[in-house]
Amino acid sequence: MTLMQELRAYAKARGLDLVGCASAEPFLRGAQGERVDPRETLAEARSVVVAACYVYGFERPEPSAPGAPRGRFGPWTRASKPAAAHGAATVSAFLEQHGFRAAPGMHLPLKMAAVRSGIAQYGKNCIVHADGYGSYLELSAVVTDADLGAEDRPIETSDCGDCVACLEACPTGALREPYGLEMGRRICAWLWGRPIPREDRGKPGNLVHRCHYCQEVCPKNQALTPRPSWPFELDGPTDTPELIPLLVGSEKEQAAALPGFVMSAGSATIRRNVAMALGNCGDRAAVPALAKALGVEDAPVRAMAAWAVGRLGGEEAREALTRALAGEQDRRVRGEIEAALADALEA
Repeated sequence: MTLMQELRAYAKARGLDLVGCASAEPFLRGAQGERVDPRETLAEARSVVVAACYVYGFERPEPSAPGAPRGRFGPWTRASKPAAAHGAATVSAFLEQHGFRAAPGMHLPLKMAAVRSGIAQYGKNCIVHADGYGSYLELSAVVTDADLGAEDRPIETSDCGDCVACLEACPTGALREPYGLEMGRRICAWLWGRPIPREDRGKPGNLVHRCHYCQEVCPKNQALTPRPSWPFELDGPTDTPELIPLLVGSEKEQAAALPGFVMSAGSATIRRNVAMALGNCGDRAAVPALAKALGVEDAPVRAMAAWAVGRLGGEEAREALTRALAGEQDRRVRGEIEAALADALEA
């Protein structure tokens, strides 16, 4: 049995599903050809080990109730951090037990590394997938001085054929061509904190973090079998948190309700995203909480709260916006409030 075969068996026994090996040669990513060199992590690097953990089947969405609207995360958000940490720790432990050096390579382009290592292929939505697991794969990478027999397959490898389901499902047009992604149109990028065009704010629906549209329609993700057990604890109590407490609660209360992966976006960005989700929920019970958010310190939160109040509409909404406009000094936020007042008059 080769060392790589031993590693795969070791990883499989600890809940990892796929393990591949790529060379430590530099990666070129992005339109500008950014060079990412594994040897900047470990000077003696000879291999990059890529592990994938299958993360499908734990979500149990809870429906919203009147007065208690809920948000949602994109696929496997609660498994993201623990799965990645488990993968890196498992591979590192094996290599170190065998006398090799190992360093986490989470800064590497993980999808590119997975394709290069032979464990996955690119989809036209720029997400990788593997037979039997679809795109429900949390990836991790470890740079090592062990020579494990790199695959180094071409990263253009794909088996999507003529299918364009993901391109057609993208609500923002971020997927305008196969294997091409317009970063500024990604819902995921918006929910990480990028500005969200006013005309597009209805498209994320009740999403608080990440996106799901292209993965839900992908043929590779149909009829998947849920994972029967987990080699780590899932992060966070629910996949569909109540939105109003997230908007008005403290950062500590947010952290108790959300996965660490979501909290890494920052408390202010979360409040902004929650305000947008409340505007899309259609429940006017959210207006008092949004009215309170019109007075917070962070201007992007105030601006989104104004949009949401205007979208929900009603007399209480108009009164809240009128009060906020009287005291608002920020030019951009004033513009949002004025536009929201016009929306509220029509709602």
